[in-house]
Amino acid sequence: MRSSSAFDKLWERLVGGLLLFSVAWLTFWFAGVNPRESGIGFAAIGMAWIVWTLRMWVEPTHRFLMPPVTWAVAIFFGYAAWKCHSASVPYWALQEVFLIGVYAVAFFTSLHNLHRQETSGWVVNGFLLIGLLSSAYAIVQFTQNSQRVLWETQPLVYYKRYGATFVNPNHLAAFLLMLMPLGLSHAFLGRGSVVQRILAGYAALVMLGGIAVTMSRGGWLGATAAIAVFSLWLLRRPQYRIPMAALMAVLCIGSVTFLAQSEKARARIDALTASGKKDSGLFRAWIWKPAVQMWSDHHWQGVGPGQFDTRFPAYRTPTTPLSPQHVHNEYLELLVEYGIAGAGIVGLGLAAFGYGLYRTSRHVERGSSDLGVKQSNRTAFFAGSVAGLSGLGVHCLFDFNLHIPAIGVTASVIAGILVSNTRFATDRFWVKSYLPLRLAATAVMSGLLYWMIPLGVSAAREDLHLKRAERQPSVDEHFFEELALAATLAPGNPMTPYWYGEEKRRLSWQGLPGWEKQAQEALRWLEASARLDPYNARTRVAMGLCHQWLGDLKSASEAFELALKLGPNDVAVLNALSWNLIVRGDSDRARLLVEQSLVLNPWDNWEARSYAQRLKPTAP
Repeated sequence: MRSSSAFDKLWERLVGGLLLFSVAWLTFWFAGVNPRESGIGFAAIGMAWIVWTLRMWVEPTHRFLMPPVTWAVAIFFGYAAWKCHSASVPYWALQEVFLIGVYAVAFFTSLHNLHRQETSGWVVNGFLLIGLLSSAYAIVQFTQNSQRVLWETQPLVYYKRYGATFVNPNHLAAFLLMLMPLGLSHAFLGRGSVVQRILAGYAALVMLGGIAVTMSRGGWLGATAAIAVFSLWLLRRPQYRIPMAALMAVLCIGSVTFLAQSEKARARIDALTASGKKDSGLFRAWIWKPAVQMWSDHHWQGVGPGQFDTRFPAYRTPTTPLSPQHVHNEYLELLVEYGIAGAGIVGLGLAAFGYGLYRTSRHVERGSSDLGVKQSNRTAFFAGSVAGLSGLGVHCLFDFNLHIPAIGVTASVIAGILVSNTRFATDRFWVKSYLPLRLAATAVMSGLLYWMIPLGVSAAREDLHLKRAERQPSVDEHFFEELALAATLAPGNPMTPYWYGEEKRRLSWQGLPGWEKQAQEALRWLEASARLDPYNARTRVAMGLCHQWLGDLKSASEAFELALKLGPNDVAVLNALSWNLIVRGDSDRARLLVEQSLVLNPWDNWEARSYAQRLKPTAP
């Protein structure tokens, strides 16, 4: 049996505290999307990993719990790391695999350490508090019509949508719908005092309000799915049918009232299938079609971790965005980047996860007696977690939630605690920590940290210099010094030399003394970017502009032609090649490309309009 010593209890509390701190930090600091700030949250997870390693040696009775889903997690991480070495742009692949590693560490750490109901209980209460505060902030933004995220200005694309500390309100909705059922389940099923259960229910209702003001249609659908799953759990018990019906009535009345009062919410629903609106729901379908084509060309092993956006321009249709970054469907993105092989591993893992939950459900649910229903925090956590993760799974059909650290880490911790309940169903998956196994586990843990820590530190330092470059009031020597430092710290990032080269090219175009030297320097940096990312059409355009400015029309033409091959539906590519053709005297082809450019962007395409005017046939 596990040691019940106070020292062992302290180890567990320390791990739980570190994981909770990580979730709180990532959530309240822009959801952890900035490498420099998210590093603190990731460091807390790493410290929890170290504490677990120490606990394994200090407590000789400590055992490993290894149900089938854990093997799927480990195998998928290994597969992703292997795919990283063959990726077209290793820099993006490393970032993707690093994030998977963070989630795996959080999952295994919570799985093996948060076993006591006391510890997991206050971790869950911490999650509810985080969700409550985030929702309250979003509701305040809604009531004040605030367009600020902390001290930053929210992008205009999310006008009148409110995401608290999440820049993208869709991601706040995903985060809250994962936690909201935990509040409901502890209100209905929890063993705490009446006050504790009321507070849990209050937190759940506030989180529902937070989901509402995000104006996220996928969030609304995911929350509905989560509530449906939780309702199915409760409705099996006659004692809960009337309270659940009352809750449903409150939710229906609240939803109707919100829709009646919120013009933005009604507009979001109306735009769901409207093709001419910027927030149309068809936006995702425009991305999914080329994504499916990309997968069909690389169906077995995919294009590689984090490579979708890199390879997207060649598959882009005229109606799709230039750079969507993600597929906006986690399952399709899994297929595109990891192929059938990777999706098969994840599919088997999800099947093992689901089967394990099915077998465990009978052992975590307490029955009823003549005195009423027996309350249980274990049952409450199980039901709420299953409902929350189910809702998140539905929302992942429409967004890239697992690429947001705050969501991914929280889901990993919840899943880890949930899988640990397997121990109530069977003892088959316990493995004694014999000395050879502890040595092997320590080697794996140490090796993973040895790889991840320098990578995380490097990303944070690179981000620091990139942010400093962004904040420079003008493009001067200090600006280029910061970019050069960032390129030194992360030599694999193709965007840093592209940024450096493009700004040097713009300076050269001013025609001031030394313009030729600036153009040549720009060309060197752009060539470095092209070597790091051979699929970026914009880099080839910038190179072509440099060659043309230097008078090398042949090299310019070659660069533009390659850019057209890489990005056939990119307006900037079409316009650049059109200009090159005009200079070379090929008016017929230039006219065709200008017409194509104006079809793709007939609104603010002033460059193509000027070329079209120039190419008009002269009167006889």
